[in-house]
Amino acid sequence: MQLIDAGSRRSAYYIPTDVLRRAALHRHLSTDAHARPRVAYDHGLLDSYIPNETHYLRGDELAGLHVACAPGTWERGARQDREMRRFMSDLSYASSRLEGVDYGHLATKNFFEEDSPITNLAPRDRKVLMNHFQAAKFIIEGIHHPTREGDVGISEHDIRSVHAILSSGLLKNPMRQGAMRATAVRIGDSSYIPPSIPAEIKRLFSLVVEKAAQINDPYEQSLFLLVHLPYLQPFDDCNKRVGRICTNIPLLRNGILPISWLDVNKDEMELGLAAVYEQQDPRILAEVFVQACHRSFEGFSITQIERDPDEIDLRYDNELRQAVRRRVLEGGEVNVPSSVDLVDSAEFMDRVTQIVGACIDNPFVGAPYGLRLPDIERFAQRQDSAGERPGMSPREAA
Repeated sequence: MQLIDAGSRRSAYYIPTDVLRRAALHRHLSTDAHARPRVAYDHGLLDSYIPNETHYLRGDELAGLHVACAPGTWERGARQDREMRRFMSDLSYASSRLEGVDYGHLATKNFFEEDSPITNLAPRDRKVLMNHFQAAKFIIEGIHHPTREGDVGISEHDIRSVHAILSSGLLKNPMRQGAMRATAVRIGDSSYIPPSIPAEIKRLFSLVVEKAAQINDPYEQSLFLLVHLPYLQPFDDCNKRVGRICTNIPLLRNGILPISWLDVNKDEMELGLAAVYEQQDPRILAEVFVQACHRSFEGFSITQIERDPDEIDLRYDNELRQAVRRRVLEGGEVNVPSSVDLVDSAEFMDRVTQIVGACIDNPFVGAPYGLRLPDIERFAQRQDSAGERPGMSPREAA
């Protein structure tokens, strides 16, 4: 607990630290939910939030996220689209796991990417997984960067569409897909009671979407949706998963990598939601959100270490090997081999130059071309003598 001195002992006050608040919440939730006082929806949590003035993310958290993945970082292309398909599998598994559907990450990945059946997959669980994949596909294929007219956005229609996809085949009445809740609901293992008047639910949902759309920072926008969609419970079911999917809408629209929720601890997520439900405190959920972002960004970064082979490398493997060796071992200019198509000649020579330069910076690059360190050192010395390339020697680089 931190003491704030306001000038006198009488006016001093205490602010509980994050550790103390978390401990108090754990203690509160350890009691029987039925024995805890009922907690109604607090309009003040939404009403007091002023877009671009109120902030759920702290300054250091927001700065760290912008360093990890600044808006405009993610550019779409063939490779990125393949990564997005992997992401859809990851998100489908991770979000379903948070709902208690867990048949293993690898099995789920193979289920989507290789059409491999999962042993003992219950029909309802199969539908939960498939709906997650389709919802992820809906926002990924429906959002471009820069955005285009008609892209999926933070709107009532698009959020209700996400719910319709996630709840497809899971509700007794299919007419409730994407529909605003018209009956009371209870939250399992919680004393929280969401609003139950249909007109009020509709009004609050419109206000949540309106305020979210006004937030400038995509990360704050994303967290706002994660807090307020589950808190309001605007739909009959699937509200938490709607929140998790919709967090990616502002990120993708701003060229930011999406969140897979793959490495999120289920207990921490539930604790963060419970703090919102029963204490109107989004701090723990904000911490979970920040961690989920960083873990997802790290996962994407790891896959970016690899790249698809260059078409020139595949098509002219032997010609490249001979040209690179001739340039390093003999010096002088290299002519384009007659076996290289005329339309590929410029790209072929650019690739030779690129490989030769990389050999000097990292002599191990020369190994696939039959070049050893002494070969590259002699070539680098000739280059230095000719004044063509200053810098560290290949041995220093090695």
